[in-house]
Amino acid sequence: ASAGHALPGALSALRLRPMVERDLAWATELELASYPADEAATPEGLQYRLRVAPELFYGVYEADALVGFIVSTTAPGDELEEETMSTHSPGGPSICIHSVVVAAKHRRRGIALAMVRAYVDAVVAEVRCSAARRMVLLAKTGLLGLYRKAGFEVLGPSKVVHGADQWFDMGLDLTEKRKLDFMQVDAFTSVPLCGNPAAVLFTHRGGDEHWMQAVANENNLAETAFLERREGGGEDSEWDIRWFTPVAEVALCGHATLASAHALWASGRVPGGTAIRFHTRKAGVLRCSSQGPWIQMDFPAQMATSEGLGRAEEFAKALCLKKADVLAIARGPVTTPDWLVEVSTASFAAMEPDLGAIARVRPLDRGLIVTCAGAGFDLTAEGPPAAKRPRILTCGGSSSKHSAAGSFDFLSRFFAPTVGVPEDPVTGSAHCILTPYWTKKLQRPDGAPLQALQASPRGGLLEVAFHAKEQRVDIRGQAVTVLTGRMEV
Repeated sequence: ASAGHALPGALSALRLRPMVERDLAWATELELASYPADEAATPEGLQYRLRVAPELFYGVYEADALVGFIVSTTAPGDELEEETMSTHSPGGPSICIHSVVVAAKHRRRGIALAMVRAYVDAVVAEVRCSAARRMVLLAKTGLLGLYRKAGFEVLGPSKVVHGADQWFDMGLDLTEKRKLDFMQVDAFTSVPLCGNPAAVLFTHRGGDEHWMQAVANENNLAETAFLERREGGGEDSEWDIRWFTPVAEVALCGHATLASAHALWASGRVPGGTAIRFHTRKAGVLRCSSQGPWIQMDFPAQMATSEGLGRAEEFAKALCLKKADVLAIARGPVTTPDWLVEVSTASFAAMEPDLGAIARVRPLDRGLIVTCAGAGFDLTAEGPPAAKRPRILTCGGSSSKHSAAGSFDFLSRFFAPTVGVPEDPVTGSAHCILTPYWTKKLQRPDGAPLQALQASPRGGLLEVAFHAKEQRVDIRGQAVTVLTGRMEV
Protein backbone atom coordinates (compact mmCIF):
# COMPACT_ATOMS: atom_id res chain seq x y z
CA ALA A 1 0.00 0.00 0.00
CA SER A 2 2.96 2.33 0.50
CA ALA A 3 4.43 1.91 -2.99
CA GLY A 4 4.24 4.76 -5.48
CA HIS A 5 4.51 8.52 -5.17
CA ALA A 6 2.55 10.46 -2.55
CA LEU A 7 0.40 13.34 -3.79
CA PRO A 8 1.45 16.69 -2.28
CA GLY A 9 0.19 18.51 0.79
CA ALA A 10 -3.08 17.51 2.39
CA LEU A 11 -3.41 14.66 -0.14
CA SER A 12 -0.22 12.92 1.04
CA ALA A 13 -2.18 9.83 2.11
CA LEU A 14 -2.96 9.22 -1.58
CA ARG A 15 -0.39 7.55 -3.80
CA LEU A 16 0.03 7.42 -7.56
CA ARG A 17 1.24 4.05 -8.76
CA PRO A 18 0.99 1.88 -11.89
CA MET A 19 -2.33 0.19 -12.52
CA VAL A 20 -2.36 -3.59 -12.05
CA GLU A 21 -4.55 -6.21 -13.66
CA ARG A 22 -6.47 -7.05 -10.49
CA ASP A 23 -7.73 -3.45 -10.21
CA LEU A 24 -8.90 -3.16 -13.82
CA ALA A 25 -12.50 -4.17 -13.02
CA TRP A 26 -12.55 -1.44 -10.38
CA ALA A 27 -11.22 1.07 -12.90
CA THR A 28 -13.90 0.00 -15.36
CA GLU A 29 -16.63 0.69 -12.79
CA LEU A 30 -15.23 4.18 -12.18
CA GLU A 31 -14.99 4.85 -15.94
CA LEU A 32 -18.60 3.85 -16.60
CA ALA A 33 -19.81 5.88 -13.60
CA SER A 34 -17.89 8.98 -14.69
CA TYR A 35 -18.60 9.32 -18.41
CA PRO A 36 -21.79 9.17 -20.52
CA ALA A 37 -22.26 5.87 -22.31
CA ASP A 38 -21.24 7.35 -25.68
CA GLU A 39 -17.96 8.68 -24.21
CA ALA A 40 -16.83 5.99 -21.74
CA ALA A 41 -14.14 3.49 -22.67
CA THR A 42 -15.30 -0.11 -22.88
CA PRO A 43 -13.88 -2.77 -20.56
CA GLU A 44 -12.10 -4.21 -23.57
CA GLY A 45 -10.64 -0.79 -24.37
CA LEU A 46 -9.19 -0.40 -20.88
CA GLN A 47 -7.80 -3.95 -20.99
CA TYR A 48 -6.15 -3.18 -24.32
CA ARG A 49 -4.52 -0.01 -22.98
CA LEU A 50 -3.16 -1.76 -19.90
CA ARG A 51 -1.76 -4.56 -22.07
CA VAL A 52 -0.04 -2.40 -24.71
CA ALA A 53 0.96 0.64 -22.63
CA PRO A 54 1.22 -0.25 -18.91
CA GLU A 55 3.73 2.58 -18.43
CA LEU A 56 0.90 5.04 -19.22
CA PHE A 57 -1.82 3.60 -16.96
CA TYR A 58 -1.69 4.90 -13.37
CA GLY A 59 -4.08 4.69 -10.46
CA VAL A 60 -4.35 6.86 -7.35
CA TYR A 61 -4.87 4.83 -4.20
CA GLU A 62 -5.85 5.44 -0.60
CA ALA A 63 -4.25 2.44 1.10
CA ASP A 64 -5.39 -0.30 -1.33
CA ALA A 65 -8.58 1.44 -2.45
CA LEU A 66 -8.63 2.86 -5.98
CA VAL A 67 -9.61 6.54 -5.83
CA GLY A 68 -9.01 7.48 -9.47
CA PHE A 69 -6.89 6.79 -12.52
CA ILE A 70 -5.38 8.22 -15.71
CA VAL A 71 -4.72 6.21 -18.86
CA SER A 72 -3.02 7.13 -22.13
CA THR A 73 -1.53 5.63 -25.28
CA THR A 74 0.97 7.03 -27.77
CA ALA A 75 0.31 8.18 -31.32
CA PRO A 76 2.54 8.90 -34.34
CA GLY A 77 1.16 12.36 -35.16
CA ASP A 78 0.93 15.75 -33.51
CA GLU A 79 -2.85 15.98 -33.22
CA LEU A 80 -5.66 13.95 -31.73
CA GLU A 81 -7.50 12.00 -34.42
CA GLU A 82 -10.09 9.27 -34.33
CA GLU A 83 -7.44 6.61 -34.81
CA THR A 84 -5.42 7.81 -31.82
CA MET A 85 -8.45 7.24 -29.63
CA SER A 86 -8.37 3.49 -30.27
CA THR A 87 -4.83 2.36 -31.13
CA HIS A 88 -1.37 2.52 -29.59
CA SER A 89 1.77 3.38 -31.54
CA PRO A 90 4.82 2.43 -29.41
CA GLY A 91 7.50 5.10 -29.40
CA GLY A 92 5.19 7.71 -30.89
CA PRO A 93 5.89 11.40 -30.20
CA SER A 94 2.44 12.16 -28.76
CA ILE A 95 0.97 10.78 -25.55
CA CYS A 96 -2.81 10.90 -25.78
CA ILE A 97 -4.71 10.96 -22.48
CA HIS A 98 -8.00 9.07 -22.79
CA SER A 99 -9.44 9.07 -19.27
CA VAL A 100 -8.98 11.17 -16.14
CA VAL A 101 -11.30 9.73 -13.51
CA VAL A 102 -11.89 10.39 -9.79
CA ALA A 103 -14.49 8.44 -7.83
CA ALA A 104 -17.57 10.55 -7.10
CA LYS A 105 -17.18 10.44 -3.31
CA HIS A 106 -13.61 11.80 -3.56
CA ARG A 107 -14.32 14.75 -5.84
CA ARG A 108 -13.93 18.43 -4.91
CA ARG A 109 -10.80 17.73 -2.88
CA GLY A 110 -8.28 18.82 -5.51
CA ILE A 111 -7.42 15.21 -6.33
CA ALA A 112 -7.89 15.53 -10.10
CA LEU A 113 -5.41 18.42 -10.42
CA ALA A 114 -2.85 16.81 -8.12
CA MET A 115 -3.26 13.49 -9.95
CA VAL A 116 -2.71 15.06 -13.40
CA ARG A 117 0.38 16.93 -12.19
CA ALA A 118 1.80 13.78 -10.58
CA TYR A 119 1.00 11.77 -13.71
CA VAL A 120 2.86 14.25 -15.92
CA ASP A 121 5.87 14.09 -13.58
CA ALA A 122 5.78 10.28 -13.63
CA VAL A 123 5.64 10.17 -17.43
CA VAL A 124 8.48 12.69 -17.72
CA ALA A 125 10.60 10.47 -15.46
CA GLU A 126 9.65 7.23 -17.26
CA VAL A 127 12.46 5.97 -19.53
CA ARG A 128 9.98 4.13 -21.77
CA CYS A 129 8.32 7.48 -22.56
CA SER A 130 11.53 9.35 -23.41
CA ALA A 131 10.67 9.57 -27.13
CA ALA A 132 7.40 11.43 -26.45
CA ARG A 133 7.57 15.16 -27.15
CA ARG A 134 4.06 16.22 -26.18
CA MET A 135 1.01 15.17 -24.18
CA VAL A 136 -2.43 15.87 -25.62
CA LEU A 137 -6.01 15.43 -24.47
CA LEU A 138 -9.61 16.33 -25.23
CA ALA A 139 -11.50 18.53 -22.75
CA LYS A 140 -14.91 20.10 -22.54
CA THR A 141 -15.31 23.79 -21.75
CA GLY A 142 -15.90 23.19 -18.04
CA LEU A 143 -12.57 21.40 -17.57
CA LEU A 144 -10.28 23.74 -19.52
CA GLY A 145 -9.36 25.63 -16.34
CA LEU A 146 -8.37 22.43 -14.53
CA TYR A 147 -5.98 21.36 -17.26
CA ARG A 148 -4.55 24.85 -17.65
CA LYS A 149 -3.57 24.72 -13.97
CA ALA A 150 -1.82 21.42 -14.70
CA GLY A 151 0.26 23.05 -17.45
CA PHE A 152 -1.77 22.33 -20.60
CA GLU A 153 -2.71 24.98 -23.14
CA VAL A 154 -5.77 25.12 -25.39
CA LEU A 155 -4.89 24.31 -29.01
CA GLY A 156 -8.37 24.94 -30.43
CA PRO A 157 -11.66 23.14 -31.15
CA SER A 158 -11.12 19.45 -31.72
CA LYS A 159 -11.81 17.63 -34.98
CA VAL A 160 -12.65 14.53 -32.99
CA VAL A 161 -16.35 13.79 -32.52
CA HIS A 162 -16.73 12.09 -29.18
CA GLY A 163 -20.30 12.19 -27.93
CA ALA A 164 -22.65 15.12 -28.44
CA ASP A 165 -20.63 17.94 -26.83
CA GLN A 166 -17.94 20.18 -28.31
CA TRP A 167 -14.40 19.20 -27.28
CA PHE A 168 -11.16 21.15 -27.35
CA ASP A 169 -7.65 19.88 -28.04
CA MET A 170 -5.16 20.70 -25.28
CA GLY A 171 -1.43 20.07 -25.22
CA LEU A 172 1.61 20.11 -22.95
CA ASP A 173 5.21 20.30 -24.22
CA LEU A 174 7.07 17.40 -22.60
CA THR A 175 10.39 18.52 -24.04
CA GLU A 176 10.10 21.77 -22.09
CA LYS A 177 8.77 19.93 -19.06
CA ARG A 178 11.91 17.83 -18.97
CA LYS A 179 13.98 21.00 -18.76
CA LEU A 180 13.72 21.87 -15.10
CA ASP A 181 14.05 25.45 -13.94
CA PHE A 182 16.71 25.95 -11.31
CA MET A 183 18.35 28.83 -9.51
CA GLN A 184 21.63 29.08 -7.64
CA VAL A 185 21.46 31.49 -4.73
CA ASP A 186 24.11 32.77 -2.34
CA ALA A 187 22.53 32.81 1.12
CA PHE A 188 23.41 34.94 4.15
CA THR A 189 25.03 37.63 2.03
CA SER A 190 23.93 40.73 0.13
CA VAL A 191 26.67 40.41 -2.51
CA PRO A 192 27.48 37.54 -4.89
CA LEU A 193 30.27 35.02 -4.31
CA CYS A 194 29.99 35.20 -0.53
CA GLY A 195 27.72 33.42 1.92
CA ASN A 196 26.65 29.86 1.15
CA PRO A 197 25.55 28.79 -2.35
CA ALA A 198 22.53 26.51 -2.74
CA ALA A 199 20.77 25.19 -5.81
CA VAL A 200 16.96 25.33 -5.86
CA LEU A 201 14.73 23.17 -8.09
CA PHE A 202 10.98 23.56 -8.16
CA THR A 203 9.97 19.89 -8.20
CA HIS A 204 10.35 16.64 -6.24
CA ARG A 205 9.97 14.72 -9.54
CA GLY A 206 7.23 12.59 -8.02
CA GLY A 207 9.24 11.94 -4.85
CA ASP A 208 12.06 10.23 -6.77
CA GLU A 209 14.80 10.21 -4.12
CA HIS A 210 17.38 8.59 -6.41
CA TRP A 211 16.90 11.37 -8.96
CA MET A 212 17.11 14.11 -6.32
CA GLN A 213 20.29 12.60 -4.91
CA ALA A 214 21.83 12.32 -8.38
CA VAL A 215 21.01 15.96 -9.13
CA ALA A 216 22.53 17.08 -5.83
CA ASN A 217 25.65 15.09 -6.61
CA GLU A 218 25.81 16.69 -10.06
CA ASN A 219 25.46 20.19 -8.56
CA ASN A 220 28.22 19.41 -6.05
CA LEU A 221 27.10 22.23 -3.75
CA ALA A 222 26.73 21.89 0.00
CA GLU A 223 22.95 21.64 -0.47
CA THR A 224 20.39 21.36 -3.22
CA ALA A 225 16.79 22.15 -2.22
CA PHE A 226 13.84 20.54 -3.99
CA LEU A 227 10.47 22.29 -3.68
CA GLU A 228 6.95 21.09 -4.47
CA ARG A 229 3.91 23.35 -4.28
CA ARG A 230 1.11 22.33 -1.92
CA GLU A 231 -2.49 23.00 -2.82
CA GLY A 232 -4.77 24.93 -0.49
CA GLY A 233 -3.51 26.58 2.67
CA GLY A 234 -4.36 29.96 4.15
CA GLU A 235 -2.77 33.32 3.52
CA ASP A 236 0.74 31.85 3.32
CA SER A 237 2.13 30.02 0.28
CA GLU A 238 2.62 26.35 1.14
CA TRP A 239 5.51 24.24 -0.19
CA ASP A 240 7.11 20.89 0.57
CA ILE A 241 10.90 21.06 0.85
CA ARG A 242 13.68 18.47 0.89
CA TRP A 243 17.44 19.03 1.09
CA PHE A 244 20.26 16.90 -0.29
CA THR A 245 24.04 17.21 0.03
CA PRO A 246 26.12 15.55 -2.71
CA VAL A 247 25.94 12.27 -0.80
CA ALA A 248 22.90 12.28 1.52
CA GLU A 249 19.52 13.77 2.39
CA VAL A 250 19.49 15.92 5.55
CA ALA A 251 16.67 16.58 7.99
CA LEU A 252 17.14 20.36 8.29
CA CYS A 253 19.06 22.99 6.33
CA GLY A 254 18.91 26.72 6.99
CA HIS A 255 20.83 28.32 4.15
CA ALA A 256 19.03 26.30 1.45
CA THR A 257 15.69 27.24 3.05
CA LEU A 258 16.69 30.91 2.92
CA ALA A 259 17.76 30.41 -0.70
CA SER A 260 14.45 28.68 -1.50
CA ALA A 261 12.37 31.53 -0.11
CA HIS A 262 14.46 34.02 -2.07
CA ALA A 263 14.09 31.93 -5.25
CA LEU A 264 10.30 31.67 -4.93
CA TRP A 265 9.92 35.43 -4.53
CA ALA A 266 12.56 36.33 -7.14
CA SER A 267 11.07 33.98 -9.77
CA GLY A 268 7.53 35.24 -9.21
CA ARG A 269 6.23 31.86 -8.06
CA VAL A 270 5.18 33.52 -4.82
CA PRO A 271 4.10 37.18 -4.74
CA GLY A 272 6.41 39.53 -2.89
CA GLY A 273 5.20 40.11 0.65
CA THR A 274 3.46 36.72 0.87
CA ALA A 275 4.95 34.55 3.61
CA ILE A 276 6.04 31.01 2.76
CA ARG A 277 5.56 27.90 4.87
CA PHE A 278 7.92 25.03 4.09
CA HIS A 279 6.73 21.59 5.18
CA THR A 280 9.60 19.26 6.05
CA ARG A 281 9.77 15.54 6.66
CA LYS A 282 11.33 15.69 10.14
CA ALA A 283 11.67 19.33 11.26
CA GLY A 284 8.04 20.47 11.18
CA VAL A 285 6.92 23.62 9.38
CA LEU A 286 9.42 26.42 8.67
CA ARG A 287 7.97 29.88 7.99
CA CYS A 288 9.82 32.53 5.99
CA SER A 289 8.78 36.16 5.63
CA SER A 290 10.40 39.09 3.85
CA GLN A 291 11.42 42.23 5.74
CA GLY A 292 12.82 44.57 3.12
CA PRO A 293 16.07 43.06 1.88
CA TRP A 294 16.11 40.62 4.81
CA ILE A 295 14.44 37.23 5.06
CA GLN A 296 13.34 36.00 8.47
CA MET A 297 13.07 32.26 9.07
CA ASP A 298 11.19 30.71 11.98
CA PHE A 299 13.01 27.49 12.91
CA PRO A 300 12.73 25.00 15.79
CA ALA A 301 15.32 25.50 18.53
CA GLN A 302 17.77 22.62 18.84
CA MET A 303 18.90 22.41 22.44
CA ALA A 304 22.44 21.14 22.94
CA THR A 305 23.23 18.75 25.76
CA SER A 306 26.54 19.22 27.61
CA GLU A 307 28.99 16.36 27.12
CA GLY A 308 31.55 17.58 29.66
CA LEU A 309 35.22 17.87 28.76
CA GLY A 310 36.09 14.17 28.69
CA ARG A 311 36.81 14.30 24.95
CA ALA A 312 38.55 17.70 24.96
CA GLU A 313 41.91 16.26 23.89
CA GLU A 314 40.34 14.35 20.96
CA PHE A 315 38.62 17.46 19.61
CA ALA A 316 41.67 19.64 20.29
CA LYS A 317 43.85 17.34 18.19
CA ALA A 318 41.28 17.35 15.36
CA LEU A 319 41.49 21.15 15.34
CA CYS A 320 45.28 21.30 15.91
CA LEU A 321 44.76 23.10 19.21
CA LYS A 322 45.75 22.51 22.81
CA LYS A 323 43.45 20.70 25.21
CA ALA A 324 43.19 23.85 27.31
CA ASP A 325 41.78 25.76 24.32
CA VAL A 326 38.59 23.68 24.47
CA LEU A 327 36.15 25.38 26.83
CA ALA A 328 32.98 23.31 26.39
CA ILE A 329 31.62 20.33 24.44
CA ALA A 330 27.93 19.72 23.74
CA ARG A 331 25.80 17.83 21.22
CA GLY A 332 22.58 18.67 19.40
CA PRO A 333 19.42 16.53 19.31
CA VAL A 334 18.45 13.90 16.74
CA THR A 335 17.31 16.38 14.05
CA THR A 336 20.70 18.16 14.13
CA PRO A 337 23.05 15.75 15.92
CA ASP A 338 26.05 18.05 15.55
CA TRP A 339 28.92 18.29 17.99
CA LEU A 340 29.38 21.79 19.40
CA VAL A 341 32.88 22.64 20.58
CA GLU A 342 33.47 26.05 22.14
CA VAL A 343 37.07 27.24 22.03
CA SER A 344 38.82 30.37 23.22
CA THR A 345 38.67 33.43 20.99
CA ALA A 346 42.42 33.41 20.41
CA SER A 347 42.51 29.71 19.47
CA PHE A 348 39.56 30.07 17.09
CA ALA A 349 41.72 32.23 14.83
CA ALA A 350 44.66 29.85 15.11
CA MET A 351 42.97 26.48 14.56
CA GLU A 352 43.83 24.37 11.52
CA PRO A 353 41.10 21.71 11.25
CA ASP A 354 42.20 18.19 10.25
CA LEU A 355 39.23 16.96 8.19
CA GLY A 356 40.45 13.37 8.34
CA ALA A 357 40.54 13.48 12.13
CA ILE A 358 37.12 15.15 12.24
CA ALA A 359 35.71 12.41 9.99
CA ARG A 360 36.98 9.79 12.47
CA VAL A 361 35.03 11.29 15.39
CA ARG A 362 32.39 8.80 16.56
CA PRO A 363 29.53 9.24 16.46
CA LEU A 364 29.48 11.85 13.70
CA ASP A 365 25.96 11.68 12.30
CA ARG A 366 26.17 15.11 10.68
CA GLY A 367 28.85 17.68 11.55
CA LEU A 368 31.07 19.56 13.96
CA ILE A 369 30.40 23.16 15.03
CA VAL A 370 33.38 25.12 16.37
CA THR A 371 32.42 28.38 18.03
CA CYS A 372 33.82 31.20 20.14
CA ALA A 373 32.64 34.40 21.77
CA GLY A 374 32.85 37.45 19.51
CA ALA A 375 34.11 39.85 22.17
CA GLY A 376 37.75 40.59 21.58
CA PHE A 377 37.96 38.98 18.16
CA ASP A 378 39.93 41.36 15.93
CA LEU A 379 38.51 41.30 12.40
CA THR A 380 41.15 43.70 11.12
CA ALA A 381 44.15 41.52 11.97
CA GLU A 382 46.17 39.72 9.33
CA GLY A 383 45.87 35.97 9.02
CA PRO A 384 44.32 33.07 7.10
CA PRO A 385 41.06 34.20 5.39
CA ALA A 386 38.97 31.54 7.11
CA ALA A 387 40.23 32.64 10.51
CA LYS A 388 40.60 36.42 10.19
CA ARG A 389 39.01 37.97 7.12
CA PRO A 390 36.17 36.03 5.50
CA ARG A 391 35.47 37.34 2.00
CA ILE A 392 32.12 38.79 3.03
CA LEU A 393 33.94 41.31 5.23
CA THR A 394 36.12 42.58 2.39
CA CYS A 395 33.72 42.65 -0.59
CA GLY A 396 31.05 45.06 0.62
CA GLY A 397 28.77 42.42 2.08
CA SER A 398 28.88 43.72 5.64
CA SER A 399 27.73 46.95 7.23
CA SER A 400 29.92 49.41 9.10
CA LYS A 401 28.89 47.89 12.44
CA HIS A 402 30.60 44.64 11.36
CA SER A 403 33.94 46.23 10.56
CA ALA A 404 35.59 46.38 13.94
CA ALA A 405 36.71 44.10 16.73
CA GLY A 406 33.94 42.74 18.95
CA SER A 407 31.12 43.60 16.56
CA PHE A 408 29.76 40.03 16.65
CA ASP A 409 28.29 38.24 19.64
CA PHE A 410 29.71 34.90 18.51
CA LEU A 411 31.55 33.29 15.61
CA SER A 412 31.45 29.76 14.24
CA ARG A 413 32.68 27.33 11.60
CA PHE A 414 31.02 24.09 10.53
CA PHE A 415 32.63 20.89 9.23
CA ALA A 416 30.71 17.86 7.88
CA PRO A 417 33.13 15.70 5.86
CA THR A 418 31.11 12.50 6.30
CA VAL A 419 28.10 13.96 4.42
CA GLY A 420 30.17 15.42 1.59
CA VAL A 421 30.66 18.92 3.04
CA PRO A 422 34.28 19.46 4.17
CA GLU A 423 33.47 22.97 5.42
CA ASP A 424 30.06 24.55 5.04
CA PRO A 425 30.32 28.28 4.23
CA VAL A 426 27.24 29.25 6.29
CA THR A 427 25.01 26.84 8.20
CA GLY A 428 21.58 28.11 9.21
CA SER A 429 20.57 24.88 10.94
CA ALA A 430 23.69 24.98 13.14
CA HIS A 431 22.44 28.33 14.44
CA CYS A 432 19.37 26.53 15.78
CA ILE A 433 21.87 25.03 18.25
CA LEU A 434 24.17 28.03 18.58
CA THR A 435 21.46 30.62 19.27
CA PRO A 436 20.02 29.13 22.50
CA TYR A 437 23.55 28.16 23.56
CA TRP A 438 24.93 31.71 23.27
CA THR A 439 21.75 33.40 24.50
CA LYS A 440 22.19 31.52 27.77
CA LYS A 441 25.98 31.86 27.85
CA LEU A 442 25.88 35.63 27.25
CA GLN A 443 22.89 36.03 29.60
CA ARG A 444 20.82 37.82 26.99
CA PRO A 445 17.05 38.36 27.48
CA ASP A 446 14.55 36.11 25.75
CA GLY A 447 14.14 37.21 22.12
CA ALA A 448 17.17 39.51 22.15
CA PRO A 449 18.93 39.66 18.77
CA LEU A 450 22.46 38.34 18.47
CA GLN A 451 24.88 39.18 15.66
CA ALA A 452 26.67 36.11 14.26
CA LEU A 453 29.51 35.59 11.79
CA GLN A 454 30.23 32.21 10.28
CA ALA A 455 33.92 32.68 9.60
CA SER A 456 34.44 30.35 6.64
CA PRO A 457 36.58 31.59 3.72
CA ARG A 458 33.41 32.95 2.04
CA GLY A 459 31.76 34.01 5.30
CA GLY A 460 28.15 34.72 6.18
CA LEU A 461 26.24 37.18 8.34
CA LEU A 462 23.24 36.26 10.46
CA GLU A 463 21.02 37.94 13.03
CA VAL A 464 19.42 35.41 15.36
CA ALA A 465 17.11 35.37 18.39
CA PHE A 466 15.96 32.62 20.77
CA HIS A 467 12.38 32.45 22.07
CA ALA A 468 12.55 30.10 25.05
CA LYS A 469 8.82 29.69 25.68
CA GLU A 470 8.06 28.76 22.09
CA GLN A 471 11.35 26.87 21.67
CA ARG A 472 11.87 28.65 18.35
CA VAL A 473 14.77 30.48 16.77
CA ASP A 474 14.49 33.47 14.42
CA ILE A 475 17.23 33.51 11.80
CA ARG A 476 17.55 36.57 9.59
CA GLY A 477 19.73 36.86 6.52
CA GLN A 478 19.95 38.18 2.99
CA ALA A 479 20.33 36.34 -0.31
CA VAL A 480 21.28 37.06 -3.90
CA THR A 481 20.71 35.15 -7.16
CA VAL A 482 23.89 34.19 -9.00
CA LEU A 483 22.64 31.70 -11.62
CA THR A 484 19.36 30.83 -13.33
CA GLY A 485 18.91 28.10 -15.90
CA ARG A 486 17.24 24.86 -16.90
CA MET A 487 18.35 21.32 -16.29
CA GLU A 488 17.71 18.86 -19.10
CA VAL A 489 17.39 15.72 -17.01
